[in-house]
Amino acid sequence: MLVAAPGHPLAAGRRPGAAAGWADLAREHVFLHEQGCSYSDRLARELLAVPNARPRLTRFGSIEAARSCVAAGLGLTLLPRVTVAGALRNGTLAEVAGPRFPDVPVQLVRLRRRWRSPAVGAVMEELGRHFGPR
Repeated sequence: MLVAAPGHPLAAGRRPGAAAGWADLAREHVFLHEQGCSYSDRLARELLAVPNARPRLTRFGSIEAARSCVAAGLGLTLLPRVTVAGALRNGTLAEVAGPRFPDVPVQLVRLRRRWRSPAVGAVMEELGRHFGPR
């Protein structure tokens, strides 16, 4: 989901009923996950395709770095909902209404014949809780 600091002009609640368009987003400083991340790469392509726009894009190797910059009021980011849910609840981030981004599938592959450690089982259970069918 697209998020900003609660005081950002594009944050939900500051623009009742108005969704940000690509031209609005292309004027912002956008913090992205590292190159090769499907959703960050798509956002970068869309922003760079806006005519006469020069978006400021900064890439990080960690979701936490992008989330922290945005919470500090430095710009916007697009991150998985599960990674921003706590910040949305506690009010350090706010959703930005804007273009729809497709869901990104999460898949876990393992060999059934291979022994599964308790740690792997716990990770699988947690992934299922966060990313299971909705």
